[in-house]
Amino acid sequence: MQIYAEETKARWGHTPAYKESEERVKKMSKQDMAQIQKEADVLMNAIAAHVGESPDSNEVQMLIATHYQNLNHFYTPNLELYRGLADMYVSDPRFTAYFEKYAEGLAQFMHDAMHVYCTRYSKKV
Repeated sequence: MQIYAEETKARWGHTPAYKESEERVKKMSKQDMAQIQKEADVLMNAIAAHVGESPDSNEVQMLIATHYQNLNHFYTPNLELYRGLADMYVSDPRFTAYFEKYAEGLAQFMHDAMHVYCTRYSKKV
C-alpha cells in the first residue's frame, strides 16, 4: 500500500482535495476505516447486481449518488473530480481489477453510470 500512497502524493499532493483527504484520514481510527470499507463493499455488491442493466436507470443512479456522497469520508467531491475518478476506473488496470472482483464489467459500468450522474447533476446546477 505504501507504493500507492507515494504515487498518490506524487500525482495529487499539491491539490486541495489531497490535502483535505490527508487531514480526514489522519482523524480516522482503524475502526472508522474498517466501517468505511465494509460500507464500500456492500455498496459495490449492490451496484454489481445491476451490471448489464442501463447505467442511467433510477435505481443505479441512486446507488451512484450514494457512491458520490461516500467520497465525503475522504474529501469533498465535485463533478470534475468524479468524472476523473470514473475515467481512472477504466484506464488504470489496478482500479479495473478491484471492480472486476465484484462482477465482470463492473469497472466500465461504474464509469458509465458515474458519467451519467455527472451529466444529470450538472444540468441541475
